[in-house]
Amino acid sequence: MFESLDVSVMNETDVREAIVRPLLTALGYRHGTKANIRTEITLRYDQAFLGRKAPKKDPKLQGRADYICEVIPYGRWIVEVKSPSHALDLDDAQQAHTYAAHPEVAAKYYMLTNGREFDLYQTGSPFEPVLSWPLEQSDSVFHAVANLLGPDAIEKGGKVMLDHGRPLGPGLGSQARIVGGSMSYAGHHSTNEALLAAMKPLTGMRNTVRGQEIRRVRDGVIEARIELEPAFNAFDEMNRALGFVPIVFKSADEVISTNPERPSIFANVLTARILRGTVLPASPVMRGGVCPIDCEIIYHNQAVGYLEGTSFCGSFTSDQELAVTGSIQSITHWGRFELVLV
Repeated sequence: MFESLDVSVMNETDVREAIVRPLLTALGYRHGTKANIRTEITLRYDQAFLGRKAPKKDPKLQGRADYICEVIPYGRWIVEVKSPSHALDLDDAQQAHTYAAHPEVAAKYYMLTNGREFDLYQTGSPFEPVLSWPLEQSDSVFHAVANLLGPDAIEKGGKVMLDHGRPLGPGLGSQARIVGGSMSYAGHHSTNEALLAAMKPLTGMRNTVRGQEIRRVRDGVIEARIELEPAFNAFDEMNRALGFVPIVFKSADEVISTNPERPSIFANVLTARILRGTVLPASPVMRGGVCPIDCEIIYHNQAVGYLEGTSFCGSFTSDQELAVTGSIQSITHWGRFELVLV
């Protein structure tokens, strides 16, 4: 989205027009629409707002929000912009928080940026950003940002819904949206040397998490429904053809663990049958072409993790058993994952 920009020659106005406004447009916001943009809105702070009760001594204060994005009538979020030469600090975050928390705004989120870095906060939890990223990673985190700030997300979040279910964990209701994250392959091994050699490119591969949710289902089990954006289009085509979108994991834990030494375990077993003659898509890690034989692949997947702030993070393993012409071949992949929750 911003690959060709040279932020070093920009000032604050440049950041607003060359970076922030295109981002708002990409998210779906337009002036004069239901997903509206308001710019440089002056906000006044009287003594009651600040907790002061000496009107004769205390002058009224005022500030100006750079952007207020609103989905009428469901909710708002704001953007506070600084110059690229200014390093974002706690004072900037607190300034943006006062705009977001102002009773005439009541924003659920606020974004702080100097064009180089972005910090996204929940107004009700201002101590740590929900998401932080440098400008060059804007494309890779866009799905996560849209899942939080896009007009559909703001509308959904603004509708009053009472949650009477048992919480999944600290700070969560009985369900939580997955708005971003990643899954990175760190290594693998196999019982078959030829198979091992063929799968080497997976090591170091990173899949982005598109979204979906974690919720408590009727039998009390916690279910995670995860949709990935694979590194290669061929993987996405294959997963959809096999019915692996979304991937569903389940855990029998009563609540999601917050203790890294006693993590929660989510697991599943998936079976894929590929018939002779099936056309396999080509990718950097698959040759593609027509499958010459009938084969069956059984996936035993396990994710072991814990809650850390707004993230569920940990490690995963994927054991794959391939039944081919009467023999069983196996390969195991492992790596790290993170799911960003709201």
